Amino acid sequence: ETCCVIGNYYSLRSQHEKAVVYFQRALKLNPGYLSALTLMGHEYMEMKNTHAAIQSYRQAIEVNRRDYRAWYGLGQTCEILKMPFYCLYYYKQAQELRPSDSRMLVALGESHEKLDKTQDAMKCFWKAHCVGDIEGGIALFRLGRLYDRTNDSDQAA
Repeated sequence: ETCCVIGNYYSLRSQHEKAVVYFQRALKLNPGYLSALTLMGHEYMEMKNTHAAIQSYRQAIEVNRRDYRAWYGLGQTCEILKMPFYCLYYYKQAQELRPSDSRMLVALGESHEKLDKTQDAMKCFWKAHCVGDIEGGIALFRLGRLYDRTNDSDQAA
């Protein structure tokens, strides 16, 4: 755990390479250390190393299939790689593990939107609003934009 704390310290200081070194040390001591795997994936994302990020997140899922953070991280990685179908799959996995987390619902809604699944996107954004949009109203904004795009200006307002 000490290595993980030091890794977080370096992460907060935007020294991502050093953070990865400490997460790797934590994994040498405990190869199944879920937090180190997931956090290392986040660091690789910061370093724009999507291949290594995917490996870290997949290892985390092998350790615990119920780690929503790893599923969400895979979704973000696929979003960067412009792979919307994979994105949708991974965000759906994360959302099923955290059904009341508005971040998962917004990410899922955005994936549906990119795939022109407007009704599904609207449902996700509405549900994100209903469970308490912790991202400051982004769900209602997205929902309003979709209503506007579908020429339902009464709902958009």
